[in-house]
Amino acid sequence: MIFDTDLESDVDDAGTVALLHALVARGEVRVLAMGVSVKHRWSAPCLDALNTFFGHPNIPIGRVTGPGIDSGSKYAETIARDYPTDLKPGVGPDAVGVYRKALATAKDGSVVLVSVGFLTNVANLLRSPADAVSPLNGRQLVDRKVKSWVCMGGRFPKGREWNVHRDTRSSRYALQHWPTRIVFSGYEIGVEIKTGAGLKQLPVRHPVRRCYQLYNGLKNRSSWDQTATLYAVQGLDGGLKGLWDLSGPGRIVVNPDGSNTWQKNPRGRHVYLVRKQNPATIAVRLERLMLFEP
Repeated sequence: MIFDTDLESDVDDAGTVALLHALVARGEVRVLAMGVSVKHRWSAPCLDALNTFFGHPNIPIGRVTGPGIDSGSKYAETIARDYPTDLKPGVGPDAVGVYRKALATAKDGSVVLVSVGFLTNVANLLRSPADAVSPLNGRQLVDRKVKSWVCMGGRFPKGREWNVHRDTRSSRYALQHWPTRIVFSGYEIGVEIKTGAGLKQLPVRHPVRRCYQLYNGLKNRSSWDQTATLYAVQGLDGGLKGLWDLSGPGRIVVNPDGSNTWQKNPRGRHVYLVRKQNPATIAVRLERLMLFEP
């Protein structure tokens, strides 16, 4: 997996990092690289601090070095200052180079990309030229190495959603030029699944507990990012049929204002999750993974 996150303005990203490490510990997924899709200077150090706490300090992390979004954060700086991390604020490699290296050394058709934030890094990856890492340009490299992209983004069958509209230019490019299958976990899926309050049972020094404490006082929050990441690990092979159905094939269209519409197409490579199971039942499953302690 390559995991791309806007770890700053919302806290479900932090809960998702815990969930992902729980799945790593269970041997269900191997993380090749991570990246932050925002310009917030403390996001990458915060992500590295979380990875270090969970026992994986050497996961390569990239960031946006060109134009991007910074929405601020209630917790990123505190976590980066209070927990061990090797990364300094506002420095570090560009996500494109990190992702290209991870993809170039992976087996063909073996990688799943999960994006739970803006599509800035994805668009930049697709635009990247051949280099010393690979003779393939970004689109060719993705086509060869990535079997599926799971994207937390959009509202279905139509609407306007944060991850897509905040960097509309990148969203339009990425979703138009991506060469393999995309599974969308839309706004309407995660908004009803509430998690976070259960983290009160964790030790006070647990960094994910602290993220939620700083963000909203350890109250429940919608679980957009956890949903997409769980599906990426357990659902692509049909393992979560009891939780969600899939739409028919089609194509997402991102309009100039960042809103999206859905076009049915029997030959389309895009699908989106459709509610099936009670959101409260799914919340219990997600929160159990979020409570992971290394």
